[in-house]
Amino acid sequence: MVARFLVGLWLVLVFAAGAEAQEPEPGPVLTEREAVARALRRAPLRDTLEGDVTAEEGRGWAAGAYPNPQLAYMREQTFGASGSREDYVSLSQALDLGARRALQGEAGGARARAARREGEATGLSVAAQARLRFHEVLYRQARINALEGWGGRIEQALTFVTRREQRGDAATYDRRRVERERAVAMGRLETERAALERARARLQALLGADASTMTVTGTLLPDTEPAELLALRASNGSRPDLLALDLRLEAATLERRAASRWWAPDLLLEGGWKGVDLGGQGRTDGFLFGASLSLPLWDRASGLARVAAGEAQAARGRRALLESELDGELAGARAEAVRLRRAASEFHERTTEVSGELVRIASAGYEGGELGLLELLDAHRGATDDSLTALDMAHAARRARIELDRLTGAGLP
Repeated sequence: MVARFLVGLWLVLVFAAGAEAQEPEPGPVLTEREAVARALRRAPLRDTLEGDVTAEEGRGWAAGAYPNPQLAYMREQTFGASGSREDYVSLSQALDLGARRALQGEAGGARARAARREGEATGLSVAAQARLRFHEVLYRQARINALEGWGGRIEQALTFVTRREQRGDAATYDRRRVERERAVAMGRLETERAALERARARLQALLGADASTMTVTGTLLPDTEPAELLALRASNGSRPDLLALDLRLEAATLERRAASRWWAPDLLLEGGWKGVDLGGQGRTDGFLFGASLSLPLWDRASGLARVAAGEAQAARGRRALLESELDGELAGARAEAVRLRRAASEFHERTTEVSGELVRIASAGYEGGELGLLELLDAHRGATDDSLTALDMAHAARRARIELDRLTGAGLP
């Protein structure tokens, strides 16, 4: 009985001390905010987004540019006794009477602004991915810490039980049972380490930096609940993808206005100098001036008008579909985020006290000879499982919050 009491007392001390074991010195620290900023600062992403904007700006400038003036020289000459020579130098310029080029240039500017808004929408998606992958690493790290603590306590207990067995103070069954518990703990730990390696690789792929030595730091469970549903719906109008569709619609409307002015032709003005050599009669100089208009007998812009009308119709349809989808998803996403956060918080509060109490009861029972080693190991395994379940629930609450932020257009640093 005394030997059993000593074994139980030592195991209780081992399990208690294992929870306070020092962790290895961490590497460089990475926060959620820094992870998002790094993902958005990547040169390839900036080049992609800025390149799209630059291309649309260039198309707008090209569409709104006036043709250059033309400088012309012409010489006419006849031969014979009454022959003459005439020289012409003229400058001509085409004028857009219908202001079509100006409207097309404005449409190009609207498309460039739309491309910038679409880039912001891409940034929101990248930020959401960075947050998801960051918290995946944080989640795996926390699970590994919990399993390492459990495995360390089991390893120390196995060492002590083995020594007691060698002296004949403990049964072989006790050692075998602790060895089995160690195998289970090590298997679960290695599974989590493999998952952590994959999570780090995915985070590194998004950040473009080596994340293998970084220690992510943060809180899995969201600190606060999201805003009320009415406030979230009010913020939906500022989503960059909706604003981009508004600008695409504006560009198509401007293009259609430009095409509707097909009846206003370009005016070509020309003016210059004319010189006539009359042979023996001398030379005379003068000027020339001319104006010409194309006759708008046929609507050559009907195809462009149809293209613009189709683009406007498609933009309106896409916006209506996106707005309807967001409005429908928002209520469910907020409800999920609120419920999961509350459930995770309540579970952590309840199980922290209950798990600790079960461990104390099992420890006291083992010391007094009322409970066996199996009950003590089961109590500590249950406490570890409660910790892992709390992490699972906190991670689910965080993922739901990130999805809600993505829907509302939040999440950028």
